[in-house]
Formats: sequence, C-alpha cells, structure tokens
Amino acid sequence: MAKSEVEIQSEIIESIATSDITIDTAQGPIPDLFIRPQAGQLALASSEAESLRTLFTLNFPEAATEDEIKNALANYGSSPGDGESAQHIQYFMRFTRPSSDVVIPAGSLVANADGSLTYRVVNSGTLSAGSADSYFNSSRNSYEMGLLVRATGIGLEYNLPAGRITSISTPILGIDATENRSKSSGGLDVESVTNQSERLKNSLKGIDLGAPGGISSRILNTFPEIVTDVAVVQPFEKEFTRQVLGPSLDVYVIGSEITLATQSINAVNGQTVIVLENQPVISISSVTVNNLVLSSGYDFVQDTTFEFGYSLRSQDQVVFSVPLVAGDVVVITYEYNSILSKVNTEVLDSGNDFLFNTDILVRYPFIVPPVISGIVQSLASFSTSEVEDNVNNFISSVFTFTTFTEIVFPEVFRQRLISEVSGVQNFKMTEFRRSTGSLSTIEPITFSRSEISTYDADLIDIRISK
Repeated sequence: MAKSEVEIQSEIIESIATSDITIDTAQGPIPDLFIRPQAGQLALASSEAESLRTLFTLNFPEAATEDEIKNALANYGSSPGDGESAQHIQYFMRFTRPSSDVVIPAGSLVANADGSLTYRVVNSGTLSAGSADSYFNSSRNSYEMGLLVRATGIGLEYNLPAGRITSISTPILGIDATENRSKSSGGLDVESVTNQSERLKNSLKGIDLGAPGGISSRILNTFPEIVTDVAVVQPFEKEFTRQVLGPSLDVYVIGSEITLATQSINAVNGQTVIVLENQPVISISSVTVNNLVLSSGYDFVQDTTFEFGYSLRSQDQVVFSVPLVAGDVVVITYEYNSILSKVNTEVLDSGNDFLFNTDILVRYPFIVPPVISGIVQSLASFSTSEVEDNVNNFISSVFTFTTFTEIVFPEVFRQRLISEVSGVQNFKMTEFRRSTGSLSTIEPITFSRSEISTYDADLIDIRISK
C-alpha cells in the first residue's frame, strides 16, 4: 500500500527523534528544508512503486491508465474494440403490381417506429416490372425485395427484433412499406476499459499458437468486437467428431459477421446441385435462372453433419427440384458468416507458426435450442401481452449464448424468471429440456464444448394467466 505524504512526514520525525531529541522538527529549517520536501518526493516514489507492484500482479484496472492499457494491448497485436454496426435483410414492399421498374437506391434509410435507430441500404436493388410475378409474396399479398441494410451507428441498441424496423426515412418512389423479418444482429458497443484490461490479462496467459490457449487468446484479441468466445477441441476429446490422419484441432468460434455474396454459374445438363463458394451459409436471399427470379423450385440444404457442418469446409448447397439445362445461367445471392474465413486468414492461415503443421478447422458451434413450457401467473397490474413479451425477451437473453456454457439448471432458471421478469408472480414449469438428446421432460440442460443455445420461438410454449 502506497504511503501518503503525512504518513511519511510522521515517520521522518520519529526517526529524527530517536537520533537526537533536541532537534526541532515542528518549526524552523529542519521541517521547511528537509522533512516536508523529502516527504513529498518519497510519497510520489511510494505511489509509483505501488502502481508497479499492482501491474505485476496483473491488476490492471487498479493501476493502469487507459493509454497504458491501449499501449500494452498493442504489444500483443491488438487494439481496443471500436464497436460494430448491426445489419440484416430488410424487405421493401408494394401492394399493387408495378407498371415500371422500382429502384431502391443504395443509401436509402429505414428506421424503427420513433426514428431513433436508422439503417442504410448497402447495395441498390431493382424490382423489375417485366418479371413482377417473381417478386410476389402471396402470404403478404405484396411485391417485395429483400436488401442488406446496415445500422448508421454502432452499439447493441441497434440489434432490434424482427418487425421493429418499419419506417421509411428516405421516401422511395413505388415502395409502400418496409419491415425486417429477422433480428438485426452484429451491433456491438465500443469496448470498455474494463474489458480491455481483462483481455490484456488473458493475453499474458498464452500467446503460443502451438497451444490451445494461445489460439483462443489470439482470435479474441484480433476480433474483440465480433468474437465473444472460442473453444479449441482436440482429437482426444469426445466433441471431436471428424476423421483425421495427423495433428488436428477444431476451433469453435462464437461470433457472426453476416456478409452478402453472389455466385453465378453456367449449368451443365441435368445439374441439380450447386455448392456455394462461401461457407457456412446462413440463408438464401434470391435465386435467378436466366434472369427469372425463382420463388419456388429449389431448396437450401445446410450441412449439419458432425464431420464438417457449420465450418469453412461445409457443403451448404442449393438443390433444384427440376434439373437445369446446359447453358442455364444461375445467379444465387446468399448470406454467410464471414468471420470464420477472417479468423482462418488473419490468425490461423500460416502453417509454419503451428506445431507439427496442425490441421485446424474453424467452425461455428452446433446450435441446441431449449424446449420450455409452463404457466406464468402474472400480476394484476400488468397486461397479459406485456408479461408474455417480457417472458419471451428474458428467455431469449438467457438462451442466446455469447460464451460457452456447460449447464443450465431448471430451478435456477425458474427462480430467475420469477424474480427478474417484470409482471411475473409465479411460474409453474411443465417442460425444460434440450431439443435433442433429452432423457426426461424436466432436466438440467447440458451443452458440450462444441454447442451453444439460441432462442427458437417454435419450441417455447408459455401461457400467461391472471
């Protein structure tokens, strides 16, 4: 503990008194020229020594300044996270058949209901009047087009649920309405100094790319805004499921960066399968054959196998129900998780850095949503719909993993729902289990080191009663 100037003055006075009690330490030249000046300098030295002691014990938040943490991170090839902008596919609709092409310009703005959060169209799109039928959505009774939009700012507040972005801030001629049918995701706040210091501590725990700890540390430091956790699975572990011949590792990365890609091919006669170039694929935005946009006649088949599923070597593909003819020009626009290829290229794509030329496969974790049902007794002062929204938002937050979690206990979840969710008086649980591999109706939900959970509304059945 650093000593104050007053404490040091007292110690100097006591030391002088033990040597010569006749020396006046209260007034005169001794206190003016020696005691007080020396105490001030020694107090500064004591403070600096304490700071160094704290730094060497890795207690950075207690001793290091923001600039010192930033400079220390730079020594490990990292920097503070600048935050990320959320993005999603936004649908633009008109409710009458277009008589002329409708152009949605790049840079057009859409927003939530009060206009506080805005999103910008990344690439322009044209709803062609000549092939209007291919844009018709019978379930919405509208002619529509989905385009990638990105938030105009950074932060978690831009990760809005489906159906919240419905306002057109920039008028678009020929468009009547807009909506997001999936959650806007990827928005992250600027990294706090506390998180920076925690990463710095973890950086010192292992930077050797020949060791699992070093691989995890390097990935987290390279992509602090996007990657929230990493699990390195080795061949002797039960989660390692692919067949290998030499040293190998599976690197599971929690983090998504949705990127829109377009792939064009000239079909061969009888072709029914097109494997997409960028893996793993999240969804198909559009399929065009000879300039005709297809609304049916194909399926998106995702590779979910334990061998290469959700990895850079996945075989996600589009399968056509009717064979293509030689010369057919097929254009597929799709979304994929580009953070995996970035991890592979920027962190892992240098075999000489790894022990024994290890075969490393970057993967997104396998997803295991929970099955939850029961009856929630609400407080009289809350409406049923309000409590239902609060409960669903709580379940979504609990089971949207940002870190690898081993187990979630049903009673702990039940007590948290009662105590943390507004409007809930009691909760009678009738089902709480994994969506796959469960043994009973209510049981602790366990996850392997290659699994995470996510919210699936179709598997949640919570009834609200007064």
